[in-house]
Amino acid sequence: MSRLGWYVAFGCFKLAVIAEGIHYRHARGLTVGAGFDGIGDVVVPLVQRAHSVLKED
Repeated sequence: MSRLGWYVAFGCFKLAVIAEGIHYRHARGLTVGAGFDGIGDVVVPLVQRAHSVLKED
């Protein structure tokens, strides 16, 4: 538990990568459906959260 911040930051980064992949596919019309149009909006906040957690750790 001593490095919990690192794992939280890593999890945020992984989620950001997944969200960006979905956003990329949706922007090219390869992923269709309700809810995908806003998925790209979570990428930057997730990366920012990862950075802030690492600075606190």
